[in-house]
Parts: sequence; C-alpha cells; structure tokens
Amino acid sequence: MSESVDVALIYPASGETEKTAFSPPHSLMTIAAELLSDYNVKIIDQRVDPDWKSKLTTYVNQQPICIAISAMTGLPIKYALDTAKYIRSLAGNTIPLVWGGVHASMLADQTLDNEYVDIIVRGEGDVTFKELVRALKNKEDISKINSLSFKKDGKKIHTPDEKLLNLDNIKPTAWDLVDVEKYINSGDMMFDGEVKRMLDIGVTSRGCPHKCSFCYNLFFNRMYWRGMSSKKTFEEFKKVVDDYKVDGIWVHDDNYFVNMKRVEEVSDMLIKENMDTKWTSSGITIFSYTKMTSEIKRKIVSSGCSSFRFGIESASPRILKMINKPNTSDQVYATNKDTMKYGIAPMYSFMMGFPTETRKEVDMTCKMVVKLKEENPRAQVHGIGVYTPYPGTPLYDLALKHGFNPPKNFEEWSNFYWGSTLVDFSLSEVNRKYLDNIQNISYLNSDWFKYLFPNHKKLPYSVVMKWLEFRWKHRLFSFAPELKIYRKLRDVLAS
Repeated sequence: MSESVDVALIYPASGETEKTAFSPPHSLMTIAAELLSDYNVKIIDQRVDPDWKSKLTTYVNQQPICIAISAMTGLPIKYALDTAKYIRSLAGNTIPLVWGGVHASMLADQTLDNEYVDIIVRGEGDVTFKELVRALKNKEDISKINSLSFKKDGKKIHTPDEKLLNLDNIKPTAWDLVDVEKYINSGDMMFDGEVKRMLDIGVTSRGCPHKCSFCYNLFFNRMYWRGMSSKKTFEEFKKVVDDYKVDGIWVHDDNYFVNMKRVEEVSDMLIKENMDTKWTSSGITIFSYTKMTSEIKRKIVSSGCSSFRFGIESASPRILKMINKPNTSDQVYATNKDTMKYGIAPMYSFMMGFPTETRKEVDMTCKMVVKLKEENPRAQVHGIGVYTPYPGTPLYDLALKHGFNPPKNFEEWSNFYWGSTLVDFSLSEVNRKYLDNIQNISYLNSDWFKYLFPNHKKLPYSVVMKWLEFRWKHRLFSFAPELKIYRKLRDVLAS
C-alpha cells in the first residue's frame, strides 16, 4: 500500500526541451519545508519526471487535503492548466486546486475567473500556505487568512496582504523531497570548465531595492530587499556542498549584492572554511558593482565567485531613464573593463522593444553587445529579449497607451513567453518582425546557445554559425529567411 499523501505540490513543464539541466523547484521546496512536521508532502516536477502522471494519479486517488500548482507566465500556464484538467477528470471538484507564483499573485482577479482555479496564495507562500492547509483540513473559514484570493458563493474574495517575512525565520529548504541529482549539471556556462557539479541552491535574499519600471519586484516584494543573515547564508552554501558533493553553486537571488556587509561576511566565512567551491549569483546591478571597494571585490573572488550576471537592458540613455535603470552606458563599459582586473567573467542580458523605443536606440543596444565582447574576451551575452508588459509594473500603463492589448483571460497568458510567435505586436517604433529577427539571431549567437548546443563547432553547424555571427556583427536583421527553419524547429520542440 502506498504512503498516504496530505498535500501534493506541482511544478509544471515549461516547454524548454533545450536545457541540459533545470533549477530545482525552489518555491515548492520552500513552502513544503513549513509543512513537513505536520503533513506528508510530495513534489512533482514535470520538467524532470517522465513518470509524473502516474504519481499524480496515485496521489489524487488518495484524496489529499489540496493540490497546489506554481506557474510562471507563459508556457507553464498551458501545462499547469492541462494538469489541473486531468486532476478534475479524476476527482471532480473534491480536491481544492491552489495556485501560487508571481503571475497568479499579480493577476489574482483574472486568474480566479478560470474554472480550474479554486484558491490563490498571493505573494510569499511560506506561512500563508501552511495556514491554508490547516484550515482546509479542519474545514475552517479561510477568509481569516491573509494573502488569499478565492471564490465563495459566486463572489471573489481577496484577503489583506500578509507581512513580508524575515528570512531567518523560514525553515531549511526541503531538499529531501526532490531527486537532487536531476538538477546538478557541469556548470560550464557559469564557470568555464572549472566546475564538474553545479547546483542552483535557490535564494538567500528576496526582493530588490531598485525601481526598474518593468520588474515584478515592485509589486511582488514591494521594492523591499530582505536577506538571510550571513551565518544562515553560509550554512546554505555549506549544506549543499557537504550533502551533494558539488563544487559549484548558483545563488538564485534577484540581487545578492545589496548589503555589502553581508556579502563581505559570507565571503570571509567561505574563505575561512576553504571549501574549494566556485559560486555565482543570478543578479547584480551595475550600480551595486560601482559601490564595491577593491577589497570586497578581491574577497568575493577569493571566496570562489568567478562571474557576475548583470541585467543591462539598454544602451540608450533615454530608455534607461524611462525604465529607471540605475546605471549609465559609460558605467557599463567601465564595469566590463574593471572585472578583468579581478578575473571576473561578466554575463549580460538585454531587452528591446520598449514603448517609444526607436530603431536607432535598438541599434545602440546591439552595438553595445558587440563592443562589450570585443573589449572583454570573458564577457558573455545571453541574447536580447523583447519587452513584455506585466500588470502591476509602472511601465504597464505606458504599454497600454502604445497599443498593448492584454490577454483577456488566464489561459491566453500562456502565449506570452520568450520567442513566442503568437505575440505579434510591437510597442516600439520598430516593427515586430525586425525585433524578432534580432531576438532570434542574438540568441543563436549567444554564449547560452553555444553552451546548450556544443555541436555548433562541427560541420554543418559551424558554417551556419559563422553566417549568423556575420549577420550579428553587421546588424543585418531586416531579411533573414533562414530563421524560419529555426522557428519551426523551436515550436515543434515546445509543443
């Protein structure tokens, strides 16, 4: 007889078949940690578990207290809704379907319109979800729980927001609920061959203090940055190194480098422990880097950090001001050169297609990508994405004024993802075809693509790559019929 299940947590597929490894489902592992002392919890990650449907069927047949689904905007919504429909086909309306994540939190009212959504946990779910599970089990009134949205007697109810958490009070990540080996990879992209086993350990801080007008953080974390203490952050590092024998760590914070005292203290602990482990973080601003002293930079590198990931977005001074990005192009170029002094590999991401953006401004960003790599051989670029507006962000209203017609329901938001051909509008003064060509060519020329597809070094791939590199360097974006083959292949893989 199978073990009883009280709560099942589902991380849906994402349509990304190109990845060699995925990040662990940290959002689910975090809320699960708060439940484990009282409930039997199971996590299903559809991205890495080919047997997920059989497991889900077993769990549904045991009538758990609830089943929760976390879905990001884009294709995960499609797969999540397909899963919710399957659950309903087995159990009808007997098991509450609880949704969480940034999208459902930001668009709670619209998301509740969907028949496969019963309850939404808005914002951080660590405390709220535990209270919800207890209330559902005991058949108590859930309207007394903060940060919930649900339907009752045909009406939508949104309870007040819960206070943001002190991260030192949350329980350790529930690593035992997943097969960690499925999330470990070589780390070549981050560490240039210096690492054999890398693991994304999740977040040691939440939020960001900056006001970038396109960012979900303004709404979701209320522009408030919170970090674990230096000691707890170090313990998170040490646990995964000791338990899973990794020699590379990816810290998935939005902005790890806000509190320089914490950064320095953690670096000191890592140096003292001499773990011989490389690490990097998914977020740092040019602004934060310019505030670092040479001493802190050297300590960070000595502690094992060998790469920084910068969100640059644009090279246009006007666009940078419009999106409230706290840096200038001159600071970007200066940072690019400065990282060479410390052996740091800078990794850059960009955006284009902002409301009112001109072709000249898009071209400025493309030129910056080329120049950064020319001036720093270790610089890496992950491509240029097309801006997509999200409700709750300051730039959203401007997008509406410039022709953005938002999806009318939850399901339609599944069409909004990187590279989607179903999103055919342009908010800028540049037509969408031109933007899509830049996006695709920049990706096929990116270090990320070359990491995912090492065959680019072999014939006939090398011939194609040389041509795309020529296109990119000379900004030949208007007419690119060969991209039709790539797009068809990508859509087949994502379907």
